Amino acid sequence: MITPALEINKTDTHKAIITSIETNDFSRKLSDFVNQLDERLIAWADYIIFPSLFSDVSYLMQAIKTLNPSVQLVMDLDRNYFAIPVSIPLSRKLKTEKLKSLENNLGLMDIVTVANETFQKFLQRFIDNRLENANTFVQYLPSLVSRYGYEEMPPLSKNASKKLRIGLIKPTEEDLLSLKEVLFKMRKTFGDQIEFIYFGKPYSVWEVEKLFKDYKVEIHPTVSFLDYFEKLNSLQLDGVLLPALECLFNRHQNHQLFMELSTFGIPVIASSHYPVKKWINNGENGFLASEAPEWLEALETLVKYNKEKNFSSSLIKNIWNNNSFTKTSIDKITSLYI
Repeated sequence: MITPALEINKTDTHKAIITSIETNDFSRKLSDFVNQLDERLIAWADYIIFPSLFSDVSYLMQAIKTLNPSVQLVMDLDRNYFAIPVSIPLSRKLKTEKLKSLENNLGLMDIVTVANETFQKFLQRFIDNRLENANTFVQYLPSLVSRYGYEEMPPLSKNASKKLRIGLIKPTEEDLLSLKEVLFKMRKTFGDQIEFIYFGKPYSVWEVEKLFKDYKVEIHPTVSFLDYFEKLNSLQLDGVLLPALECLFNRHQNHQLFMELSTFGIPVIASSHYPVKKWINNGENGFLASEAPEWLEALETLVKYNKEKNFSSSLIKNIWNNNSFTKTSIDKITSLYI
């Protein structure tokens, strides 16, 4: 939501004002909508874009429409909250009434934007079937990388050790445990040639704790998005494993993490169920794997690539050439907000 606003501000036809930037506060209730909307901005705006809203905001939307009857209401939905696995801590806060409020709020919007085409089709059917009086249009807007996010980034930090540093970034417990056999075989095949780096919230599940203990994983707790990119750069990762079980939530995920890693020149080995299949050309900008032998083969190829050519350089070039904000991609965004 932030970088598209900054990008369209470069055009002569559109102006975006960001009213606030909030860090993720898990202690805050989902019903807390703390932003104050200036009446002058409401009267000025043609569109007002909201994050996911989990409380009854019908009164607020009615008040906005009273102040500005022609304004279009937009919600940016970053994931499928209706299908979040129970292992993700956020699921404990997504009680039935919260999800019902989100559902009703979708019907109050003129437009809902999502970053996954499969999710777009699902959500349009969801709204049409459940909310008879809604006239909500669900629009797919792909995630893109912006130079605004990397302008003050220090030079890329590279691993200088002889060991290959393989990352695991915020997988769910189920997704992580699906790699149990793969991780075991990786350690057996590569021995001390590789080390695992986990970046995310530490798990309390016994199986995961045991898995980390057995493989001596280097653990880095999650950080605020304000420090996220610097932290990611400091980990000096040579590759990242993206495990994913076949489920609705994973099918509807965006490919933002894949793009962030590519921007740092970090290749990924992704499960065939991870929603980056259409973005990865095997061996060119990443690897896809299903069974354990495929994961091992991909890792062997990655080790070989690191020795024989600069794989990171081609990744960085590919992401900026094909998945960044260009005039064409900005035109697609502005064409939605006309």
